[in-house]
Order: sequence, then C-alpha cells, then structure tokens
Amino acid sequence: MSLIEHVEHLAPATLCLHLGPQQLLALPRRGRRPDPAGAQRLAYARPDGHWQNALDALREYLLGLAQSASADKPAGATARAPLEISLAGRWCQMTLAPWSEALLAEPGAARFLQNQLAAVYGDAARGWSLCADDAPYGQPRLVCGIDAALLQGLRQLAEEQGRRCRVVEPLLGAVWRALAPAKPQAFAVVEAGRMTLAALARGGIAAIQTQPCGAGWHAELAQAWQRWTLRAPELAGIAEILVVDMSGAARPQELLAPQFKLVAGPYGAPSSASGALMEAA
Repeated sequence: MSLIEHVEHLAPATLCLHLGPQQLLALPRRGRRPDPAGAQRLAYARPDGHWQNALDALREYLLGLAQSASADKPAGATARAPLEISLAGRWCQMTLAPWSEALLAEPGAARFLQNQLAAVYGDAARGWSLCADDAPYGQPRLVCGIDAALLQGLRQLAEEQGRRCRVVEPLLGAVWRALAPAKPQAFAVVEAGRMTLAALARGGIAAIQTQPCGAGWHAELAQAWQRWTLRAPELAGIAEILVVDMSGAARPQELLAPQFKLVAGPYGAPSSASGALMEAA
C-alpha cells in the first residue's frame, strides 16, 4: 500500500447522497476517494415529484444503515458518517444575479438576491432559504434557493440519525466539482424531465440555462445548445460539452451530436437496489 493509499484509508468517511424526484443515489467516500462498490440506486415505488417522498426514502435508507450497524452487519464506514446531499434541480432552483451595490451589506444583499429569484420563479421564492457564491467584486453571483421546509427536514433527519449534515447543495454544484479535474468549458446535466446547461469562466459557472426535456433528450440537447449560442454568441466557440445523465434512462454516446461527450457524474454508475425502496404515500 502506497503512502497516498494509506492516507486515504485513514481519512474520514462521508456518505454522498442525491435526492431526485424518482430515485435516491448513495455513494460512500473515504477522503476524496469514492467507494463504487458501495454505490446504490434506490427507486421510489410511486413517485409524484414532491420532495417529501425523497425525504421519507432517505429516512428509511439511513434507518436501514443504522440497523445493519447495530446488528453487526457490514454497514461499512457509512454507519455514522456525515452526509453530503445534493438536490434535484426542481427542488434547488438557481439563477445568476447581476452585480449590485446592494450585495455589499446585509440585509440589502439577502433582499436583492431574494428578488432576483422571485423574478425568475415567482413569489414562492420569497419563502425559500437561499445562498450565493462569493464572486469577485463586480461579477454576477450564482444564487440557489431551497424550500425552507425541505432544508429544515434534512437537518432534522440528520440530527435524528446522529449524523452531521455537512453539505446541502444543488445537483449542479456536485456535478461541477466532479468534472473540475477535466477543466471543461461547459457541461450539461440531464435529469428526468429537465436539462441544465452551464458555461464556465474564471473558475466558476458564468452562465446557466434550464429547460424541460423529454425521454428523447439527446436530440433536444443539441437544439437547446444551438438556441443558447444564438442568444450568447460567445459560447459558440466551445468545442466540447461534457454531459452527465442523471435521468435514469441510459443514452449511448452514439445518439449525441459530436460536440457532446457523455461522462460519469459524481455518483458514478450505482447499481439498482432490488425492488423499490418505499411505497410513496
């Protein structure tokens, strides 16, 4: 065993989770090294798109891990590991807020960012919990908003299970970090019924575009990119766009236009659990 492997072996464990409208993905990680053997995909029996189903599924999954640990079954390093959770795009909405002097001090900054989300997603956004990146002076801020009840539910669930909820973030953020070593200029995330395109500059997300999509998203993706580059000609020079498919429906690379490259996301290729995780209410 090399020194690097030894350090990774001793590094603290983390349980990385993704909550989507139709499935829960889990991937244990030791330090920065994922454990593909422990990856799981857990489908909901009757998904209706509400986040409460995902929260209930997460509770059942964590209870199962705790019971395995108490029964001396091989729950591995995930028994009490802290959680890093990414949320489906529909539950963690994002926008790029333009620079404003209001961002220099509170409470004006929070009020300005809330107004930016409300302008895109309606008055419901005024009740969301929000956060923004720490962009340089004069640069746009990437903002995300989460239903306050969902965020509180995640925190309470982690506390119930004796775990620390270290990260709650949009799926786009988790994908961005996973792809960072490849230094892409742009990437796309495809979820069930939704696709998001992101362009990168100065080490961060400089532009985002979200739209609905169907089962034949491979054709829609090329059309969406073409429309986006017509509105933002500076993106037309990007030769390769990395694509992460989180929709649960496999799409071979051959169906994609040449500039799109299908790559693994932050949760790899988890194996499906036998049967559905739960019966949704």
